[in-house]
Amino acid sequence: MGLGYSVPPTADDRIVKAMQTFNLKVKDVAVMWAMFKKHDKTRGGIIGISSFYSDILFVPRTIFCDGLFDLIEAADSEAIDFGEFVAAVTTYCFFEIPEVLKFCFFVFDRDKKGFITQEEMRLFVDAMHGNEMSTNVEFALDNLKYRKDGKFDFEEFKVMHHLYPSVLFPAFRLQNAMMMAMGGERFWENKKLALSMQKEDERKKEANREARERAEAYKYREDQVRRHMGGIKYYLIPKNRAKYYEVYPLPKKYRLLEEQAKADAKREKQLAEMRKKQKAAQ
Repeated sequence: MGLGYSVPPTADDRIVKAMQTFNLKVKDVAVMWAMFKKHDKTRGGIIGISSFYSDILFVPRTIFCDGLFDLIEAADSEAIDFGEFVAAVTTYCFFEIPEVLKFCFFVFDRDKKGFITQEEMRLFVDAMHGNEMSTNVEFALDNLKYRKDGKFDFEEFKVMHHLYPSVLFPAFRLQNAMMMAMGGERFWENKKLALSMQKEDERKKEANREARERAEAYKYREDQVRRHMGGIKYYLIPKNRAKYYEVYPLPKKYRLLEEQAKADAKREKQLAEMRKKQKAAQ
């Protein structure tokens, strides 16, 4: 690659996607490039997956770890290029707790059927812990409550993590090792915070835009009805407006929202009446 190897290669689709998705800057990619090229001994543009774990993250490679490269759909099961490296690192470092749990479940659920069997649970937890499960982890697995069919779905998986966090601890240790190797934990926490704030700003802008559009739709309808009825009747006989609302309907999405609101109000009224009857019967 010559002298050009000192700077990151031209961004491929994976790098562009990561930069857009996680709001990364060129200098952020350069941090990952510095680590990648350090371990690309042949300057061939690839590093071994085993080296990624042993020489960069200093964690043992397991079938659980390899699930990360299944997730990003790496082309080779033994080596990755820089685009795959960036995709793997950014994806996992930006995971919050719910995403880490979903990833663990994705790896454990080998057949992607939406549940884990007892056999799969023990197999992958044992692999996560390097075939050296602690007494606490053994205790947790022995006390998990499976359904009668011996299966474990994602909701039960989340409860397990809440009750026995030591079971999935290696998944979070892997994330921490990745953060520390590529910029440090504070670097990634600041990146996640900035991305969260950006998404919140975008959500607020979208909510404000939607509120404006809705207000404009209602105003347009009222203007049409008032023009049709005449100002005096519109203000003095408001009950007559309803029939004109059928002539000048709201856009479909707002009609559906109104229908849902009416249905919710009706259901709440029914529930209130039921509670009242139950209280009177006591």
